[in-house]
This record gives sequence, structure tokens and C-alpha cells, in this order.
Amino acid sequence: MSPPKNAVGLYECIVTSTAGAIPENREYEFFEKTYQQLCRTFGEKNVLAGTSHKDETTIHTHWFITPIFNTTSVLRRTREEKKNGTCRTITQPQLNATHWTGSPALMSELQDTMWRGIFKDFGLERGEIDLTSDRTKKKKNVRSDIRKRDLTLLKKEKALEQVEENQKKEAVRLEEQRFSQNKRDDDFLKEKKSFQQEKSDFYEEMETASQKAVEKYDEYMKSEDFQNADFPRVPVPEYKESAYRYHLRIKPLFDAIVSRAQQFLHQLKVLKKNHQEEIEKLKDEHKLELAKAKDTAEAVKQTAVRDAVEAKAAEKNATINSLKEEIQKEKSEKEKWYTMLFKKFTIKIGGQPVEVNKGLTDAYIEKSTQLAEWENRDGDELITLGSSYKKYRVHNWKDYQREKSRTRSLDYDMSR
Repeated sequence: MSPPKNAVGLYECIVTSTAGAIPENREYEFFEKTYQQLCRTFGEKNVLAGTSHKDETTIHTHWFITPIFNTTSVLRRTREEKKNGTCRTITQPQLNATHWTGSPALMSELQDTMWRGIFKDFGLERGEIDLTSDRTKKKKNVRSDIRKRDLTLLKKEKALEQVEENQKKEAVRLEEQRFSQNKRDDDFLKEKKSFQQEKSDFYEEMETASQKAVEKYDEYMKSEDFQNADFPRVPVPEYKESAYRYHLRIKPLFDAIVSRAQQFLHQLKVLKKNHQEEIEKLKDEHKLELAKAKDTAEAVKQTAVRDAVEAKAAEKNATINSLKEEIQKEKSEKEKWYTMLFKKFTIKIGGQPVEVNKGLTDAYIEKSTQLAEWENRDGDELITLGSSYKKYRVHNWKDYQREKSRTRSLDYDMSR
């Protein structure tokens, strides 16, 4: 595609500076920097030639540049393209002086670029940008400029009003947020106080029901169903056995384990429910007994005080020591039952008694978690677990954890 008839075919750029600003020993550097900057701006292929003159008070250079640039042009549309609203474009190198000097802003930017690339290194300042000459102003644009400034000021005023309105809304929102936060703090204090009261009541109920719960627990631990309970061993995968075949082979065994565990957990739930009923019953009985014991203790206290005053010092010390021994005995007995019920218990697995350092509630939660974990395992995980069992020569999870955490020497061979 040929360029327009009025296209600019050649630039002549004159690059000069203030007289005496370029030292004589840096004139060649000035020429080199000018060439490099023109190549960066217009492209090395567009810079045709250049010459340096010293016939005036300062050195100046003349450069000849072709303004060729990759320009996208729209081809003439056909009837079908006009009907469809489409067009074809072509991108090719052609004369396009508008790309560099198509507006005063582009020419000012070009001067800024030349100053940064050439004259800034010589300590020269950029010339004046705003020209005040009458020939640079157009009277026909004065009113449009005023109208544009008025519109800009109006937009700024509306923006400020919007900012003030947003600030007021934000202040209202912050006030509502502060009120809600204070309300939440008050509710939290009430809930905290209620929780502390419930916690105190729970410890009181737990202490009063400990003995009865231990008796129920001992009765259940001595039952035949629990004594005869035994969990089968999980077989390890065979050599090159697929995950699906291994899953089919261990599925009946896994279902039996899950069924046995569900029965055990159901028994624990029933036992927990019975214990809770006994706790409520014992709580009511304990209140009555506490009131009676309080009256009796008050009477005993008055009698003991009267007898202690009248009795000798030795008898008084003996009475006090006896009361201390009884209190310590009762305290030790309560701690014993509390430890057995809520800290540890003994269970038979495979005919062997195993002592677990956890309470009944913790054991129930742990077994529930383990059951859920086993139910969600897929075949690949079971094969990996079976291989780990075979690697450590164990048949259950507890032995596997113990063997895995045990420290071994570097010479230890796990394949033996």
C-alpha cells in the first residue's frame, strides 16, 4: 500500500546547545550520544546520515531521518464487509511522521527524551516548556479551555461532596459497629459467667457421682461380652496384589472390626447415659445429705468446741489428729475413684490386660475418631498400611506406632 501524497518523507534534525556548554574535549562524546539516542527513538534503520558543524559559536549536528514505522491500515471494504460491519487491516512499514510529531504533546515528549538521553549527562537543564508567545496561543480555544476548567471544578466539587457523604456514612457505620461491639462484649461476659457457673456445677456433679460410676464401670468390665472381646489381625497384602483384590479380601474382616467397634461404642453410650441419670439422682440425694451433714457438723462442732475447752490439751490434740486422718482418708478415697474413672482404666485385648492412661470419655472420643478414620481409608492406603505392618513385623496399630517411634542404630536391618 502506497503512503499518502502528503506524507513526510524525511526529517532533518538539528541538535545543538547553549554556546560553550559542550567542552571541546567532549565534542566526540556529544556526537556519539546524539547518534545513539536517535537510534533508540527512531530506529537504527531510519537514521540515514549525520554531520557535525563547527562554523558557529558551538558545535551542532545535522541528522537525516526517514519516519518509517510499522503502521496498521484499514483496507477498502467490500459490500459484504460493509453489510456485516467488518473490515480488513494490514500492518506494514510505511511513512508515519504522526507517530513521533503528530501533536504538540508528542513533540514536547520528544524534546524531553532527547534531553534525558543527551544533554542531562553534560549538566544542562531542560528548556522552558510553557511558551508565552502570542503566536503559540489560539483564541478560538480560550472559551473551550475555560469551559473545560469549569467542568473539571464542578466534577471536583461533586467528588468532594461525595467524599463528605461517604465520611458521614462511615461515621454512622463505625458508631453502629461500636454499639454492636459493646453489646457483644456484654453478652460475652454474661455467657462467661454462665459458663463458669455450669463448670462449677459439673465438677460438683462429677465428684458426687464418681463412686457410683466406678461401680457400674467395674461391673461392665467384668461382663463376659467385654472379657471375650478380641479384634482379629489385619492381613498384609500379597506380592503384586492389586488394591482392588486386597480390598475384597480384607473387606469382610474390616466389616467385622467395624461391627465389633460399633457394638463397643454403643455399649459405651448406654453406660454413659446410665451414668448421667445416676449423676442427676445422686446430685439430688447429695443436696439432702449435705444439708443434714451440715446441721450435724454444726452440732458436732459446738460439742467439740465445748469439750475441747473443758478437756485437756492432749485429748484436744488427739481429737484434731483423728479428724485430720478421717478427712485425709476420705480425700484419698475420692482421688482414687476419680483417677480410676477419669484418668485411666484397664481393658483386655487378645486376652491380655492393657492399662490405658485415659478416662472413659477420652477413650470413647478416641475410638470414635479412629473408627471414622478407618472407615474413610481407601484400598491404596490400606495396602500401604499393610506393607508398613509387614515392614515392622507387627499386626496392630499400637505395635506399629511403638516400633516406628523406637530409635534404631544404623546397622539395624528391618528385612530380617
